[in-house]
Amino acid sequence: MATTTIGDYDFPPANRQANYGDDWNIYIGWAQHLMYPCPSAYRVPPDIRLRDFLETMFRPDYMNHPDTPKLDFDQVEWTYEGKRWQPDLDKSLRDNGLEHMSYVSFRSPGLEGLHGVGN
Repeated sequence: MATTTIGDYDFPPANRQANYGDDWNIYIGWAQHLMYPCPSAYRVPPDIRLRDFLETMFRPDYMNHPDTPKLDFDQVEWTYEGKRWQPDLDKSLRDNGLEHMSYVSFRSPGLEGLHGVGN
């Protein structure tokens, strides 16, 4: 089916770095935990340690999932922009090579979602 545009889509995106001051917008997803069906977005300072971000921002957001208390970030398998990645949890987001609008995801072996069915 053919489509027709109804206007001009030439405008700056709202999520560009200039709109975040010194902060970044990053996305993080937890594979096989689809009780949260899409990656979560966070506005973060780029110099926060990755471990601090995970424990003070990410973990509290996911506390309704029964796997969250068992989640050991030192044991997860990481992906950054679709490629395997091994971050240093004790370094900042910036020092781990992340940047504004980065997407990271992880899989937690042994934690396979509610009743082991990936949700």
